[in-house]
Amino acid sequence: VVGIPVVNLQNQTFSTDGFVSARPKCTDPKNAKYKSSACATRKSVRVSCESFDHPGTAVDTNFSCGDGESCVDIDSNDAFCVDDKSAQLWDNDHKSIFACSAPVLLVPPHKSFQLVAGMTTYSTTGNPIQVFELITKYDDHFSDDFLFFKNHFTFPIKQENFSKKLSFCFHPGSFEEVQAVASLAYVLM
Repeated sequence: VVGIPVVNLQNQTFSTDGFVSARPKCTDPKNAKYKSSACATRKSVRVSCESFDHPGTAVDTNFSCGDGESCVDIDSNDAFCVDDKSAQLWDNDHKSIFACSAPVLLVPPHKSFQLVAGMTTYSTTGNPIQVFELITKYDDHFSDDFLFFKNHFTFPIKQENFSKKLSFCFHPGSFEEVQAVASLAYVLM
């Protein structure tokens, strides 16, 4: 994953105007090879690193997000701290119905990149929480891509969905308050 767009997703338009380097780094010189990362809490990323000399022996450490940032699992192996002003943030308001983010107009990225999306759900204490369903909508129509009983959902944006409005949605499966964070990122092709 190359970076996360800095364009404010809350203004309902997404474009490829800029990047921010946000992937957590391996800080232990003995275990400096990045392997993967995942959201440990809304405010921290669990980073798995290994030694260049002894591959296969992973060491996990937590990386704290900055003030005004939240963690999003952006693909199957990477999590990022994203600026809350550049992400989609919403909750279900204690209702057991689909809760969706504001729609975002998708603009095609440069041909060297693939656009991917990630959404992570949290309890009010900031711990990841499994929900009944995670799904997206394009132009107010639910997509065919969804997951049941998970706390995060990552997916590539298909070319046929460019120039459509994307909304991230979840169904909590209960009346418990659930908070969600979603963002878009680029993958170098």
